[in-house]
Amino acid sequence: MSTIEPAERTNRVSADVSGEMDQLALAQALHDFEVANARVVDLTHRLVDMGRELAVLREELATLQREHGDLRLAHEQMQRSRAYKLANKIWAIRNAL
Repeated sequence: MSTIEPAERTNRVSADVSGEMDQLALAQALHDFEVANARVVDLTHRLVDMGRELAVLREELATLQREHGDLRLAHEQMQRSRAYKLANKIWAIRNAL
């Protein structure tokens, strides 16, 4: 027969259960930290990639704006030319007939 008193046995079991619960809580907290850390790393990579893509798109936009300005200037110069004005008059006469 055991010489351990029931109250002492209950205290030991309670301490063992508390210790196991602490271990499980610590393991869960570490796991949660690893998951959160992985998410932060993933989001950081995605943010960096989006930043690079944004820089490329801004550069492309600037190029397109310059090209648009050049084409607009060429179009305005063409419209001011004598040949264009003459062609417009011929076209108007043709449509009138």
